[in-house]
Amino acid sequence: MTQKRNPLLLTWRMSRVGWHLLSGCTQIAVFFGRSSAEQKHRRIQKWSAQLLNVCGMQVQVVGDIRAIPKDTGRFWVSNHVSWLDIFAINAVQPMRFVGKDDIQTWPVIGWLVARSDTIFISRSNRNAALAANDIISTALQAGANIAIFPEGTSTDGHQLKAFKHSLFQAPISAAVPIQTVCVRYPLANGELNPAPAYHGDITLWQTLVSLLQQPQSVVEVHLLSAIKTEGMARQQLSALAQAQIAQCLNQHAVEAREQAQQGAHTAS
Repeated sequence: MTQKRNPLLLTWRMSRVGWHLLSGCTQIAVFFGRSSAEQKHRRIQKWSAQLLNVCGMQVQVVGDIRAIPKDTGRFWVSNHVSWLDIFAINAVQPMRFVGKDDIQTWPVIGWLVARSDTIFISRSNRNAALAANDIISTALQAGANIAIFPEGTSTDGHQLKAFKHSLFQAPISAAVPIQTVCVRYPLANGELNPAPAYHGDITLWQTLVSLLQQPQSVVEVHLLSAIKTEGMARQQLSALAQAQIAQCLNQHAVEAREQAQQGAHTAS
């Protein structure tokens, strides 16, 4: 699908994105040093929602965030499509993320993510996962919300890569539940929007330019069922989480095909 270029819209939105990134850097530099964890989370949630709005993206939450108990830490597990996933999830529920250390090299966004209490893992260090499990488990026991993308990379959103199960030890050790999340970027016809997908040889800049030229875009954040961790092995938890998210993706893929067939039938 070839996207029609809209240079005026691109210029306007790109300038707004630039100002918003500058605002984020300023808030972190000025306020984060003397802010409580709750105050930081409120700022992160508001800033993330505003960033998506500046990009012309509407956040649609499927499920009731208020129904998720707040009396304990929670280990959030999501599929990974775009660099926007972090901001979409934070706009719904602010939390700490676990990410590869190369994220810190991303221009501006990497700096912001690094100073938002992100837990980084070095891909070159075999013991990194073990150390990260200890950090994550301690944070979960203290009541934190921690999110991971267990695919270890991003995709085009149509399917899942096999989940890596090493970090699923953390919620077991902390005795907290897992909350699965499915992130989708749908078009009006039900198909997936290719613009936000940050995968393969596509650069962050290319996804941003493509996205900003769309008049309106949508990200869906599906809150799926919680998974209890008592008596479970990390391999079992990883498989259950992957199955839940895969079912959500497959269900909507089927609905998109049915919608397309109905449209073709109506047109004929």
